[in-house]
Amino acid sequence: MRKKLAVILLSLVLAVSGVCTTAFALEDDITGHWSAPYFQSLSAHGVIKANGKGQFTPDTKISRAEFMRYINRAFGFTEEADVSAYKDVDSSQWYYQSVRIAVKYGYISGLSATQMGPDREITREQAITILGRLCKIEAGSVTPSQLSFSDKSKIATWSAPYIKWGVDNGYLTGYTDNTFQPQRGVTRAEAAKLLYYFTGTLLDQQGASYNSSSLNADTKNVTVSSSCTLSNLTVPGNLYISEGINQATVTLSDVTVQGRLIAAGGTVQLNNVKANELYISSPFTGREVRVTSNGTTAVEQVTAVSTATLVQNGLQAGAAGLKQIEVNGDKNAPVTLDGRFAAVTLADKNRLVMSAGSYIEQLTVQDAATIEGTGTIEKAVFEASGAVCAVEPQIYSFHKGASATIQGTVVSVDRTQPNHTLTPATVNLPVASDVVFGIVSDDTATVRSVMLGNRVLQSGTQYIYDPVTGSVRVLSAAFSGLSSGTYTVQVIMSTGINPTAVIYLNSGSSGSSSSGNTTQTTPGSASLLTQAVQFSSTAGNPANQNVIISLNIDQSVVVQAVLLDNAQLSMPTQYTISGSQIILYREALNTLTAGKSGTINVVLMLSNGSQLTVPMTLV
Repeated sequence: MRKKLAVILLSLVLAVSGVCTTAFALEDDITGHWSAPYFQSLSAHGVIKANGKGQFTPDTKISRAEFMRYINRAFGFTEEADVSAYKDVDSSQWYYQSVRIAVKYGYISGLSATQMGPDREITREQAITILGRLCKIEAGSVTPSQLSFSDKSKIATWSAPYIKWGVDNGYLTGYTDNTFQPQRGVTRAEAAKLLYYFTGTLLDQQGASYNSSSLNADTKNVTVSSSCTLSNLTVPGNLYISEGINQATVTLSDVTVQGRLIAAGGTVQLNNVKANELYISSPFTGREVRVTSNGTTAVEQVTAVSTATLVQNGLQAGAAGLKQIEVNGDKNAPVTLDGRFAAVTLADKNRLVMSAGSYIEQLTVQDAATIEGTGTIEKAVFEASGAVCAVEPQIYSFHKGASATIQGTVVSVDRTQPNHTLTPATVNLPVASDVVFGIVSDDTATVRSVMLGNRVLQSGTQYIYDPVTGSVRVLSAAFSGLSSGTYTVQVIMSTGINPTAVIYLNSGSSGSSSSGNTTQTTPGSASLLTQAVQFSSTAGNPANQNVIISLNIDQSVVVQAVLLDNAQLSMPTQYTISGSQIILYREALNTLTAGKSGTINVVLMLSNGSQLTVPMTLV
């Protein structure tokens, strides 16, 4: 028994000794080393792991394959490609899977068509080029001669743009002697620091919810590699939604992105999101990135270079949504639009698909693009020949010598007026009720069907067409089950030119109250609380601000149109309705009142057939 006990005690001593030895080796390996915090963070996320002895060997140079492995882990890359073309990639080696994954995601090129060089040291210029490609940096025209390093002649042309980007963003620097040393090998510590600052906060927990307390205090970027939710936070740098999430969903709610919002994969839900730029780019041909814009979302510029679907049917009145859209992908990377969009530019031989009910206010076609679908284009400009458009724009023009095939006919002459429109163009609907639209047409076209959003309405139960008066009545039953939001009504005409109008469901509701000094209105009545307004186009003048007109209005009455000096304004770009207030935007008024003086009238057209007039003095 004592012998057996002694054996057990000896085993425990050896086990404890082994643990202490490993911990000591790990501590000895990076404690006091400048790279310790980077290894600790990346190790916690499984990006860079200690070796079998528990060591990180921070000062050891790493190979191209090792760097690929770190990248794959950080971004959640798992899919693999065929690498048989690279004769130096041995399927029996540890790096085989890492190389297959790297090639699949397209961030690395071989040293030649047949050589990958997995065992070679990765150089500084190779490492920063990989990160630049992942960040979707456009190489542009930067050349080595434009860089400030004393050894710029040693920098390869292909790496110069990425080196400039990396230095400008602080991901790496030159040396004290003003050299960059582009061919110098990268140590494991240098790689850890580079990845730590480039990826920033790693959000890699499936189904997790993150907020401002989840972000690193010393990094700017955020990298998302799993389906998750981000709420109530500001990203100081770039927010990168990795292609590694495939088609999974990432939800952003009340998020501000001060750098670039990069969507390389997934289904992205934007709820009340603010960003200057959304860049959509997936390395996989035909794999869709889907972005839905809701609430008060405002994204100034959207660039789509791969297959994508952009949806915005749930924006609040006045919200900018996805404001300016530029499509740069080829015809093998279609971009689908669903909803209403202010400005779309087709910069290449793109393929744009308009879903039923979609609406583009301004379309610019710069090359031989293809436009498909059954939506509506309010205005289009064709700057080059060769475009094929299945949707006839209501108004279109051509640059000198340009032409386009519109609904099967080659056209080169401008159309300055639409031949089908709906009136009113916008309707605020506090509660579900019937809405009547008049069809303004310059021919004998007839109505084939009516759509509300993506739904085809049923004749007789959801809408009624009166060919005698040329009107369509959308019945209250059509709104059954719909939530508050913006909906496009599209009337499908026999000519294929389908006019639209916008309904802001519940956006004009002012509510009711029986407390305080609230004035009760007579059903169906509306009156002015604001009798006169003033506006100045001079910046700094106290009157140079939004003009607000307050009403005393019953819920059964809606403002169907707003006219300024007899010209109808557009909602939500020039004005919006908030409760019982009409808000005319300062930016729009600056343009509309240019060169005018004195007093002009603001006229509110109401659904009860009356109108209210507010004089506006220009000061």
